[in-house]
Amino acid sequence: MNNETKFNLKPTLLLLLLIITFTVNAQDKRRVFALKQGDEFQREILTNSRSAIQRGAQTLNVNAVSALTKSYVVTAATTSGNKMDVRIKKMDNVIDALGQQLHYNSEDKRDSTSLIKRGLEFMVNKPSEVTVDKYGVILSSKTYKAEFATDTLVAFAGIEPEIFEQGTLLGLFADLTYSPSMKKGFTWTDSVTINSQTLNTKFWIEDVNEKSTVVKFSTKIETKMINTNSNGTYVVDNTTGLIVEKLVYTISTGYQISAGKVIYAVSRSTSLSERIRKVSK
Repeated sequence: MNNETKFNLKPTLLLLLLIITFTVNAQDKRRVFALKQGDEFQREILTNSRSAIQRGAQTLNVNAVSALTKSYVVTAATTSGNKMDVRIKKMDNVIDALGQQLHYNSEDKRDSTSLIKRGLEFMVNKPSEVTVDKYGVILSSKTYKAEFATDTLVAFAGIEPEIFEQGTLLGLFADLTYSPSMKKGFTWTDSVTINSQTLNTKFWIEDVNEKSTVVKFSTKIETKMINTNSNGTYVVDNTTGLIVEKLVYTISTGYQISAGKVIYAVSRSTSLSERIRKVSK
């Protein structure tokens, strides 16, 4: 096994659990998010991942720490939908593999011949145009072509992929409206299907007060190739519905097939923390 091996690591359920959202509301009345043109949200994401690929006695271990800053700017606000410009503004990655360490920082403007660094650089400041309705549900999206940022690179650089799937809630928001009747221990389940694969998630309220609601979740999914378990915590601002903090831990194990149709055993653990805030104008 060498560093030239190309793996078919498409970011479906292996990484999809990092973007679990409240796709079905826990209450009868949907929450309305009153977005305005010029509104800007900043999302700071720290991811620590450990991956291993094994074939026979050969094992490739990849450890990565990724720090991203993403911006979400409302470029148009109408009754039919709100258009948002979504892009990575900053990226800092440290990747350890094959006894070597690679460090990429988007604010370091020195030229590099490294294909990995060039691939990571390609992801910075590339816009995605996302349209959401008044409930924060994605209506459509247009994104850049990521031919340099391959699925393998994204997976092993510890980067959280964001999938703008039509009909799901944008990852900034929680469809949860505070009410004095909300109690600790209230439980509900949620289901979303993407790429013919279904995620079933259990949510429960861990704590609630007038200012914020703490929601925990757990999910488990089994497919023919990969089994994944995930659990985490959301802290939701009751006034805005913004997810101001997110903590997620995910473990995936199973098999993948390389471009040469060779089967490899794979395992990956990921811990993720996020802070989201509205940028004052």
